[in-house]
Amino acid sequence: MSHALALLLLLLGRATAPPKPLAGYDEAVIERFAVEKECGLSAIQSDAVQKTVVSRLRARKIVAVIDRLDADGDELAKAPPAGGVRRMTVTATVIEFARGSRTARSIGIGAGATKLRVRFTIKDALSGAELFTTERLGRYSGRFNADGTNEAGFSAVACEVVDGLIADIEKNR
Repeated sequence: MSHALALLLLLLGRATAPPKPLAGYDEAVIERFAVEKECGLSAIQSDAVQKTVVSRLRARKIVAVIDRLDADGDELAKAPPAGGVRRMTVTATVIEFARGSRTARSIGIGAGATKLRVRFTIKDALSGAELFTTERLGRYSGRFNADGTNEAGFSAVACEVVDGLIADIEKNR
């Protein structure tokens, strides 16, 4: 019995972990973000979140980034990747946005928080096969922050959402 258990443990120890879904991808095309109608986020705000994704991904140097908002981004995205380069596309849908209220935040007890929820889907650019999906929520209460403006709240939630996306990408590479 102990020999069988030892053999089983030996075999389990040598079992390989399943491959990570984003392993081997060198480029990411960031598609224009979509916004659900009832969410109330403007196109300018949506573009600001997308620019935050692009700038933070580029700063981390995880993958080369092609932004569809850039003037040359469409052409780069349409061109096939260089030999041996694997490309993924990142699409996002803003599914919830609450602007929040600076006045309500000053009262405390969690009132007036700015919230932003975004669903990200990452697909293989060549086959279109879905590789990974994640949903990120950013929340800003800013009660004790001197700059508790709605603009500061929006910036904070956008950064929180993007940092969560980057952590998910790194975990799955």
